[in-house]
Amino acid sequence: MLRMLYALSDFITAFAGMMVFDIYRYRHLPDGIENRELLDWLLFDRHIQIGLITIPLLYVGLSALFGYYNDVTHRSRLDDFKNSVINSFICTMAVFFGALINNYLPDHLANYIQLVVLWTLLWGLPYIGRTIITLAQRRYLRKAGGTYTAVIIGPDKAADKLERRLMPRSSKSIPTFKVIGKMNPTTMNDIPERIAAMEVDAVILTIETTDLKDTLQLLSKLYPLNRSIFVSPGIYSLITSRSRFTNVAGEPLINISAPNMTPATANLKRVFDILFSGFALLLLSPLFAVLAVAVKLDSRGPVLYRQQRVGYHKRLFTIYKFRSMCVNAETNGPALSSENDPRITRVGAILRKYRMDELPQFWNVFRGDMSMVGPRPERPFFVDLIEQREPHYSLVHQVRPGLTSWGVVKFGYASSVDQMIERVPFDLLYIENVSIGVDLKIMFHTVNTIITGQGL
Repeated sequence: MLRMLYALSDFITAFAGMMVFDIYRYRHLPDGIENRELLDWLLFDRHIQIGLITIPLLYVGLSALFGYYNDVTHRSRLDDFKNSVINSFICTMAVFFGALINNYLPDHLANYIQLVVLWTLLWGLPYIGRTIITLAQRRYLRKAGGTYTAVIIGPDKAADKLERRLMPRSSKSIPTFKVIGKMNPTTMNDIPERIAAMEVDAVILTIETTDLKDTLQLLSKLYPLNRSIFVSPGIYSLITSRSRFTNVAGEPLINISAPNMTPATANLKRVFDILFSGFALLLLSPLFAVLAVAVKLDSRGPVLYRQQRVGYHKRLFTIYKFRSMCVNAETNGPALSSENDPRITRVGAILRKYRMDELPQFWNVFRGDMSMVGPRPERPFFVDLIEQREPHYSLVHQVRPGLTSWGVVKFGYASSVDQMIERVPFDLLYIENVSIGVDLKIMFHTVNTIITGQGL
């Protein structure tokens, strides 16, 4: 609801800004250039109508793309200001290159003045609308007692101490967390089940570092609950061997249920996934048909192989691949493939060599189960095995799994749990450095792997 309110405010105020600009522009036209009345010009000029609709839509679209609507509750007025400045500049340039560059004003200075007026209107009016909503939201949060309802998990004394530190220093400050409960992991074995039954936004861990393995196992159980999970920088650096500092209302806490990625990067990554996978599905559809026929003629069984994998926040999803093994290849239970695996069919060997068996996963990317780049998704059976030996693995579920990854480029298909564990540091390092640039580099190396046939 709050997202819709911000988006509606942006559209209305950007529309008002364009309307005021058009009135200003009309009033400063040289005599004789525009013979229509102002109302007639505003209502029936096609170019004016296009601008009144497209610029507000562009403003809202840019706000969405840059992540302004991602988390409307936990945001500052500085975010309002920065996003308004950037959006207004881009929209002003769009108007300039779409209309004003061919303006018929003989005085070039007048054109530049119009640009300044337009930028001021497209910055000022939306910023005022956003500020009003943000102030009203802050007033509501102050009365509610915090932006997150939270549960603290940790020893009694440590939990009490953290709760006191989370209290605001003044009555005018808005507390980030409203603590509604505390749980001691040493006396409660059903913490995930209890949290799942509660209406709570966040979980804060203040576990002793000596309980690192238990902490990671607890994290693995908390991810599927779709709650924000916060830990102290000390715990985070210990479980990842890296430091990452953020500050939440004076108390440095790190949200480990979210990757080290800005909302803008997350949105751009998702838009890229949709566009790339959609284009690939259309472009490769003839190849899909040929491969489907080849798989069907080569051996009995379905063309596509479906399998459950563990995805974002440990949610299960169905992955799709061209079948590269004989039917009932795992009658004796889950088993990884290896070089010269007798279960692989003749066509399957070619598909796997050039990674063509993975092509149907473009559909998984398009629908949002996966991303183009991210840690490779594994089956629940192997996830459990990995986490028993490498509890840090639970951290890879901060992001969507990928069609390719740094670990896959480095090691290729995993033929053992040991090789899966070897990929974990690369996956964790990727999560700490997520960017469109890194994704493009990994995809470039993946294409090189496919072309050279370095798959299994």
